[in-house]
Amino acid sequence: MVTGKHDAAARGRVALIAGNGRIPVYVAGRLKQFGRNPFVIAVRGEADPELFGYEHDVIDTAEIGVLASILKRVRPAEVVMVGGIRARPDLRRLRPDWTTIKLAAYLLPRLRAGDDMILRGLIRTIENAGFPVRGVHELVPDLLAGPGHIAGPKPTRADREAIAVAVRGAQALGILDTGQASVAIGRRIVALEAAEGTDLMLKRVAELREIGRLGSGRNGVLVKLAKPGQELRADLPTIGEATVENAAKAGLRGIAVHAENALISDFEATCERARERGLFLIGIDPDSLPDGEGAQ
Repeated sequence: MVTGKHDAAARGRVALIAGNGRIPVYVAGRLKQFGRNPFVIAVRGEADPELFGYEHDVIDTAEIGVLASILKRVRPAEVVMVGGIRARPDLRRLRPDWTTIKLAAYLLPRLRAGDDMILRGLIRTIENAGFPVRGVHELVPDLLAGPGHIAGPKPTRADREAIAVAVRGAQALGILDTGQASVAIGRRIVALEAAEGTDLMLKRVAELREIGRLGSGRNGVLVKLAKPGQELRADLPTIGEATVENAAKAGLRGIAVHAENALISDFEATCERARERGLFLIGIDPDSLPDGEGAQ
């Protein structure tokens, strides 16, 4: 159920920890519409400058103690983390404050682990300070991709078979806490997402197609899923107009995302771009996907 404006306002102010991308801007706007008076904590070098029009502070990725101090000053009712972070925390910028020292024993051994482990440590720190962390899908549910057909043409049987293959690739990545996306053509996985992110992975696929490694004509699908057991209050898989455009340039036929566990940035514009480029966009449940089948 979508929270009504009056009910949302009664829940109090939200602190929005903003990484890169356009979704933090959209979320801030929706929270303002809901009367929740967002306070933006912008990650330096990541957050969209448009967010600086809200009451805000700016922090570096390693300034955990500063983050705690800001939250204690602002006293939000809830905290939400939105947007990506390109760079890992720079340990040289760590400040020897008590909050950081307390977290170090938990966080530092995990800096070589996957993003999910780091985010769990950050959430733990925020909640131990007394501030509940919510998922963006809980506060702004209209960002979530629904199940079934979303935009563009319907996937063919061959597309559905490729989706099933790509799902297995994305799930294997997720178990390793490495990435969320994979590309399959027919019964072959041709690309897996790593630290470069989805858009650069798609550019690699485009380069492979240009040199004739992937055959001629349009074929293949992108699948993007939440990791198995992922902390859903941060880093939900996200697609937007750029994803659709890069998938089209890579010669793919469509995109399948994790229904109810993935975000679509600029929903109408993204769907329109999919229609313009002739790509299907669907939401799938990877756990109930029969072999060789996708969304009907």
